[in-house]
Amino acid sequence: MRLADRLRMVWLRWNRLGLAGVLILPLGITSILGFLWLHERGWLLWFVLASVALFASVRITRLVLRLCRRRREGQADGPVREAPKVEADPDWSETERAAFETARAQVRERLKEPLTWDDLPAEALSVVETVAREISGGKRTALDFTLPEALMLIDRVALRYRDFLRVHVPFSDQLSVRALYWLWQRQHGMRRAWDTGFLAYRGVRIVLNPAVGLLREVERAVTAGLQERLTDQLVVDSQAILLEEAAQAAVDLYSGRLRFSDAELAELQLSSEMRDRQAAAVGDDPVRILVVGQVSAGKSTLINALLGRMAAETDMAPTTDRFTAHEFELDDTPCRLIDTEGLDGDEDSLKSLVGQMVEADLILWVLRANRPGRAADAALLKRFEAHLAKTPARRHPPVICVATAADGLLTGWPFPEGRLPERAQTKLGAAMAAIGTDMGERPVIPVRAEEPDWNLEAVIDALSAELDEALMVQRNRRRLEGAKGWKLRENVGRAGKGVKKGVQVFGRRVRDRFR
Repeated sequence: MRLADRLRMVWLRWNRLGLAGVLILPLGITSILGFLWLHERGWLLWFVLASVALFASVRITRLVLRLCRRRREGQADGPVREAPKVEADPDWSETERAAFETARAQVRERLKEPLTWDDLPAEALSVVETVAREISGGKRTALDFTLPEALMLIDRVALRYRDFLRVHVPFSDQLSVRALYWLWQRQHGMRRAWDTGFLAYRGVRIVLNPAVGLLREVERAVTAGLQERLTDQLVVDSQAILLEEAAQAAVDLYSGRLRFSDAELAELQLSSEMRDRQAAAVGDDPVRILVVGQVSAGKSTLINALLGRMAAETDMAPTTDRFTAHEFELDDTPCRLIDTEGLDGDEDSLKSLVGQMVEADLILWVLRANRPGRAADAALLKRFEAHLAKTPARRHPPVICVATAADGLLTGWPFPEGRLPERAQTKLGAAMAAIGTDMGERPVIPVRAEEPDWNLEAVIDALSAELDEALMVQRNRRRLEGAKGWKLRENVGRAGKGVKKGVQVFGRRVRDRFR
């Protein structure tokens, strides 16, 4: 090895130590001179005592704060500091919210201490696995999605972070990728330059103003542990946000929201939509409100009262032997009120009604207030809920329970101005509570649908309140039904288009080559 190379290696090895010596030497000299100055004036002992007292007070304060922090964390009320979190989408169903909360609890359990960044992808995959399992009832696992869904997810995330960069990151629209890559390549060198410059600044500060410089060094030494804990907490919070973002994206992915865009959804047609269009006046994507109940429960009478016209037969005999659709608008929203055949406990009737109910956006369940027999209704409700439980990704349609012929329970009807006395309210409330218990602890609205009608406005208000949720149910059902089956004809058509395109490209290249 040449002498010049050896000298270069020695210089590279000892240059930092030499720089530190140059900076520390003035500090050491001024410290010695300061101690001599204090000794000459008889203040050295007081200086030592004050330094010991300052050190002891800092140590005691840190100990007290640490004990208080541990005590607060040990209380049943939970941790003192609530970490930032990703909010659930208000459009999610109960199943999707439950899956997201399960994943969030898993993230909190794993992030009691910061993870290494190399372990974060594996942890994110575990979170996605949890969401897939919870939403599908254990039927799906991580990476169990299609390529179009993955691409739409990438597109959604890219648009969200593009907006984040534009709003929050300065010069993001001016720095080129080449410049960012150049900075990234030199990050270690810039960090060393920063450390060296900061060390030089500290030395100069002590030389120029020993009192302030010494105070800052003591402050730095005292708060070093606190800064480390704050840094760890920031890392934990950052990792929690990243993992919860992964959970949020996984909910959208496995719930079917990314199977189709809004434009693609507009092109899908439900079989139920086509059937309803044949049975009723033409409507543009109306909310499907299915009216179910036992034979002679008063379904058709209630429909007539709600529509304000005689649109259905109202004899006491069972008259609705087929599904009949009635169009109307509620709060400027097109709706379709579908009258069904009466429930009589027959097995075929149960299957038919369950099939209709799972395709409904909103269910209006009619029960007769003065009829105690509700076993058929309870059996249908149990069958319906069991069917929905098989598809956890399906959003459940809201169920509104209405008890007709409520006046049959009350003596002295009609009451002046329709106001019930306290005795009648108590009796009617007890009857509605009993019906609600049989119907899965749901609230029940008592009405009289015949003239003079009573309390119909409460039914209309309940329908209006559930319109938004009914539209969410409709979109969820459309996504899931649009993705069912192999669609052999459609995929053969895609293959034909792909082959045609390939032949065109190949033929163009052949022609270009022989020209």
